[in-house]
Amino acid sequence: MVKKGGLKEPRKYFSTLYYEGQESRTKLPSNDEQQELKNLKTDYEGKRYEVPETMEHVLETKAMFEQIHDDYNNSPHITKENKNDMRWLREHSLMTSGNDYDYRFWLQYQVEEISAGNRSMRLVKSRSKEFRDAMSKLSKLTRKVSEHLHSMSCDVINSDTTDNIHPLAHLIEVNDEVANDDLPKIEEPTLGSLEKDFFDSIGVEMDASETPKRKNVTLATIMRKNFQYEINSGDKDLINYIKQKPLFYHLANSMLQVFFKSIRKSSKLIYFKNKQKLIDALQDINYTDVDGKTFDQLLSIMRNELASLRNKDAMEKYYRSRYVCETNSFFRKLHNKIGKVLEKWGGYYGWVPGRKKLDFFRVIYVMSGKNAQEQFIEEDLAEARKKFRMLSVKTAVSCLISASMADLVYFDAASVDELDSLYEDEYEHSGTSYPNVIRMSDMLYKSLNQGNHAIIRHFQMDEKRNMYCLAKPHTPFDIGQRGTGGFLHNESMSVSLHPALLSLIEEKRLLHTRFEPVQETFTALNVLQQTQWSINLDFLDFIADFTFEGVKISPYPVNIRQSAWQRSDNMALREIFVEKMLLRGQDIATKSRFRNIKANLKQARKNLFNSGNVFWHSWFCDWRGRFNTKVNELSPQGDDLSKAMLLFTEWKPLGDIGRNWLYVRAYELLRKILTPDLGKIDEFAKQIDWVEKRLNDIITLGKKLNRSTTEVELEEVLDQLEVKKPAPKSQIFQRIAFLIEFARIHETYQIEQDWSKVKSGLPVHLDASCNGFQHIAALTRNEKLAKSVNILNNPDNSKGDLYQEVATKAKESLDNDWEESENVRGIIEQICSSENSKQILTNGIFTRDFCKPLVMITGYGATDLKSQIMNLNGKKLRSGRFKPSKNENSIPTLHHESLLYQVIQQLQEAHGGYEKLILKKDEHGYMMPVGNAMLARKFGHALGDYIHKCIGEVTDFKFDEVKECLGIIYNQIDTLGVYSPGQIKKIDEYKSNELKQILSENGLPYAKLNKSARQEAVKKLLVEKWKNKLYFSWQASTQSSIVRYIKWKLDNNRGQAILPTSILPKSYVDPGQEAIEQFIINSKTLKKELKDRVKNQRFKIIELSKTKKQVNQSQSIRNMKNLVLMCLRNITLRSECEEEKEEAKNHYYARFIELTKKRTHDGKKNDHRFALNTGNDMKLDHSKPDSLKQSITKLHNLSAEIVLGMVPNFIHSFDALHMQNVIIELNKHGIEDIWTIHDSFGVHPCHVETLREIVNRTFVELHQVPLDVHLKRIIELNSDILTEEFLTNPEKFLEHFSHQETKSPINDWINNVLGSNYLIS
Repeated sequence: MVKKGGLKEPRKYFSTLYYEGQESRTKLPSNDEQQELKNLKTDYEGKRYEVPETMEHVLETKAMFEQIHDDYNNSPHITKENKNDMRWLREHSLMTSGNDYDYRFWLQYQVEEISAGNRSMRLVKSRSKEFRDAMSKLSKLTRKVSEHLHSMSCDVINSDTTDNIHPLAHLIEVNDEVANDDLPKIEEPTLGSLEKDFFDSIGVEMDASETPKRKNVTLATIMRKNFQYEINSGDKDLINYIKQKPLFYHLANSMLQVFFKSIRKSSKLIYFKNKQKLIDALQDINYTDVDGKTFDQLLSIMRNELASLRNKDAMEKYYRSRYVCETNSFFRKLHNKIGKVLEKWGGYYGWVPGRKKLDFFRVIYVMSGKNAQEQFIEEDLAEARKKFRMLSVKTAVSCLISASMADLVYFDAASVDELDSLYEDEYEHSGTSYPNVIRMSDMLYKSLNQGNHAIIRHFQMDEKRNMYCLAKPHTPFDIGQRGTGGFLHNESMSVSLHPALLSLIEEKRLLHTRFEPVQETFTALNVLQQTQWSINLDFLDFIADFTFEGVKISPYPVNIRQSAWQRSDNMALREIFVEKMLLRGQDIATKSRFRNIKANLKQARKNLFNSGNVFWHSWFCDWRGRFNTKVNELSPQGDDLSKAMLLFTEWKPLGDIGRNWLYVRAYELLRKILTPDLGKIDEFAKQIDWVEKRLNDIITLGKKLNRSTTEVELEEVLDQLEVKKPAPKSQIFQRIAFLIEFARIHETYQIEQDWSKVKSGLPVHLDASCNGFQHIAALTRNEKLAKSVNILNNPDNSKGDLYQEVATKAKESLDNDWEESENVRGIIEQICSSENSKQILTNGIFTRDFCKPLVMITGYGATDLKSQIMNLNGKKLRSGRFKPSKNENSIPTLHHESLLYQVIQQLQEAHGGYEKLILKKDEHGYMMPVGNAMLARKFGHALGDYIHKCIGEVTDFKFDEVKECLGIIYNQIDTLGVYSPGQIKKIDEYKSNELKQILSENGLPYAKLNKSARQEAVKKLLVEKWKNKLYFSWQASTQSSIVRYIKWKLDNNRGQAILPTSILPKSYVDPGQEAIEQFIINSKTLKKELKDRVKNQRFKIIELSKTKKQVNQSQSIRNMKNLVLMCLRNITLRSECEEEKEEAKNHYYARFIELTKKRTHDGKKNDHRFALNTGNDMKLDHSKPDSLKQSITKLHNLSAEIVLGMVPNFIHSFDALHMQNVIIELNKHGIEDIWTIHDSFGVHPCHVETLREIVNRTFVELHQVPLDVHLKRIIELNSDILTEEFLTNPEKFLEHFSHQETKSPINDWINNVLGSNYLIS
């Protein structure tokens, strides 16, 4: 019989289907066991998970986690051995609480600990050993880095030219004073609030009595707080080391934690010493066409051939796997982490008696606690923050270089093979150089068993996860923060605000935030977080296999609901889908798509086994108020597979209403498959009738989508369903998932014969019809546009179709005398050789499908449609590229997967005659032939301008009207009459009395100022006035959140991430790049291979300098810089000659220091320097004429960007508020499960009618007032920054934009929207 882990009754939840010894079984359940499994069949499926009432609104998540953890550890029912297995925590939760929610909460908290790098990824078994192995290795590596960091500090202190600004000059003092264990031991005096908060900030325990007392602050206290593992390890040598160098150990440990969290595994083509070696490798994989090809061409061929071979052995032979992270993103994380360490030690050092040197201590003490900061005036505090950041950056770069000198990491440039690993999103090379990276050294890689080590598993973030329990509720927060809702503790936030913006607000460079949410926004977020999701098990079983160590498990479970019976560690898409969808393609889009599929399947399996196939999502809103899931995988906002796998956890009876909307959904997904030549049907009743006529065919299709279907029959079915390489917004998986559920629903109906007894969790979602233009039509009260976008019904009740109207307009207007028409006609003449081919081309391009994405983005403000037409998935910087001539830089043209090129390719295959637009890639990935690429580029540009013109004509240019009126108000922001950088000279031309008047009108002192001082005061005021152009605000209603379209531009700063000059001997003079390269070439330490690389790279730079190829030359110089760093580091680490080692070390350090004058051989700046951009400031100086002009120019450019994006963001705030109101209203109607994607609304099928009524009603309520009322509100909201002249008579402006038809309520048609049939459809 099946043993059930000690429980006396069947498991209640799916993931409790763990059986004794299940991981060691090799056979499926026997017949007797199968019968027992039938008796144990779970009853959870389709039922809502009942969250305990006490756990519904947990805000103190850490305290709750500790309570659960302590309760489990103290349980007498679980043996000590079993407590290392998280499954026994579920057993404990079930036995003590009757459900497993405590376990879910505990698990979610631990998962976030993993993401934060605070614990191991292996939760199921051997947690303690895995953690110990990781921490043991970390401590050994930490000591290495710590020693080098300490050595560097000693070099600085012992130098004749100590740099008192650099933190390396002070770390030893801070370390040694604290390590002396002589901190004051004050037992009795009562603490004031300053001391209490200060102690709290450094983690020192306080008495819980009414009169708090100081506890002993000793080194032991600090070690318990920060080095608990090291203490518990019992390693006396390690403990003694930390006692001597606690600060250095802490810094090194933090640096390594950030590194191990940031690295990603990548594959890089091995280095070929010469062309012959590369030719030999090509011949090894049976490629022989090598004659006449350059080394770079052969290298590109090698990559393509290996990709096409799919030969695992060949890939392993010629690609080397390593761990790597992108330098700039890593360094941002590093200096922030190091800053937190310095904050702590500022507090510890604060208790050391005696006077502190210079202001190093003052700066870190100020940052150590909130009340410590309150002792300083804001101006001093801002300066302290600035200095502290500089100290953090300098300390961070010292830690990084220490890790390099410890032979753990080195600096390099990424290769083309690694871009997909470095970036989450699709990365398309745009002709610029590849990013700098930090690589794990070969020594470290080997010592970590080629990456198969606990420390890698422990620190590798797994961020793409939904939640195993309810998300943390969202609550109000202060301006300049992001909130703390969503995830329980790590990466939690309510509003997405850029870290740079928050930093600028903290530094008082900016005075406002982008978004000030109202309570209703938090309410809507919390409602969305209540939605319970599950995986469609039948669909998952059909499309994917459970695998173990990369191989499909065998024998395979008969039922996916028994899958916990056998050991697995992942899921993989079935091979038939991989083949048909061409998912092994090496283009960026396909690689990204396949990566997302793998992530979805991996998470789906975790949801099954870890949370009983019930999960939640963490939600947040962007700065317009639009709602987003924190993780797109397995969410309504994810890709095709994500959407396809989702069901609402609770299944509800369909009823007749639900049945009808199920059929409407069937029509939308299947009409092009089953009746491709039949025109689109708009009326819902006729769509239902279409499905009823084909019901048996649809059900038959659905029944074939299971594992029992033969391969031959399955091939035919998948071909019929057009399972092929997916287009950008493919619904392949959604169609399959729907058919499977549709068939199951009808099987149930055949038994019940009553739709009220048939249940489903399938969401049905309806999309707004061109939502951007819907809001524009309502705001401007344009009745014609309103009918085109279906917020008003047409007289004949036909559905409006703005996309088709634009396509028709484009066809009909091609012969117009518009400039845009003439340009398109001229290019078509060049492309086509006959009237017939012209007609086919125009009919193929000016279609509803082609124009739809262009109309959609225009409704949200796009004016340049080229990117949507020419680029991969319509994304910026994702174009194809070509070189007009050999020595010129590449420029954009059509991408092979662009909207336009796909049409051209289809027409060429079907009809021929479009050879002049057909493009191929050369060995470097550039499009060719050049003439075709140039013509395709011109055609894309001309079409973008032409279709934009047609959209304006069809929509009565109402978008431009909204843009004009917002722009007029924006341009009335007071800038003292200085409207551009060129007008700054006005300030110098003002007389003293004129300056006095300006200062007086703005409430600033002037009486005691002479003319020069008044000019300076006015210039400072001018900068502040121009900054106001960054704060343009609006509200979509009087009760909605405040939105500000703030832009900023950080100053580049490459001068902070440096070492102190004093780390070099006083006699050191940089000999110049050629001498350093020659030093490397002459080295007896380096292998010939490495020295030859330096020689070859030097030759390449010289040759490129002759051709004046700036881009290639720059890339080659950067490659040389990284190569020089690698060689100098290797000599320093491995040379047996002390003199050579010392010289190499000095040259290496000098790459991180800017040397000039007497410290270089020619008095110029030293070459081969390695620079990190650490810019986080936006300086707006007015002290000098040039700096004032630069400041106003920067603000002028930012304001121009604001004008360009103002209308789309204005409209986005309306669709966000509409969605917010819909969510709240649905919840009031008792609808708990909601599907939302900005302008797409989804619920259970039985609730769709309620949804439609709410969507229409809330839209009418949102738009009860037309545009001129909104403009009046915007003027009032921005009145403190607008000119007095404008504010004295705003009615004149408002009158111009008031619409006659809205002046009388009788003529206002907005209430008719209540009866709209197709506002969403």
